[in-house]
Amino acid sequence: MSLRRRLPVLVAAALLLAGCAGDDDAASGSTGAPTGAPAPAQAAESAGAEIDPATVPDAQSAAFAVALRATDLPPGWSVQANPVPENSDLSGNPSLEGICGISFASEEQRTIKFPVVGLDPQGAPSVASEAIAYDSAEAGALALTELRDALSACPADDRTFLEPPGIEGLAEDVVVARYQLADGATQDVIAQGRGAVVSVLIAEDPAAGAQAAQGIAQRLRALPGAAVGQ
Repeated sequence: MSLRRRLPVLVAAALLLAGCAGDDDAASGSTGAPTGAPAPAQAAESAGAEIDPATVPDAQSAAFAVALRATDLPPGWSVQANPVPENSDLSGNPSLEGICGISFASEEQRTIKFPVVGLDPQGAPSVASEAIAYDSAEAGALALTELRDALSACPADDRTFLEPPGIEGLAEDVVVARYQLADGATQDVIAQGRGAVVSVLIAEDPAAGAQAAQGIAQRLRALPGAAVGQ
């Protein structure tokens, strides 16, 4: 299933990582990083899966702890992480900037992000995600407000918005939307945050997206308030 017309935030990571998995990986039904993934992707996925969100000391560690994991997805799915090198300049690598033609002031306050793609049992990228840390809880809340405003302002010829899915157990601050593209594909956007940490999912498989968002929400709730500026 193509991700080429999903929101511009996560397209590059999704397409890049989709090309890393071989046919053997898809057939194996692995629940970890596919064996065809490059070493940094395997290492990032493995390290993230071992973090206890209740023990993180700061927002950057918290973002890593809530990043999408294979255990968030249905059986037979796998994930590939696309680690952003430490101390990278994020100014030219937007997360939310440009969605529906809107400029996001919160982009200036991002400190780190962890892109992860969920692959279905056939190896197709069907869930794209980013876990993002900001320099304050106010910036995290602003990012979700700006995303909500951007989605409400999308051009009518770009996508048709549908009734959003009802997903239980999400974080308190959440943005959920569902839209249909011109080719008939339907995608769900599920963004949720706690303090300085925000998770954004875009799913072409509604059930997998909802399950993943619920798993991430559990880790968001487990984060120490002090770590995320609350």
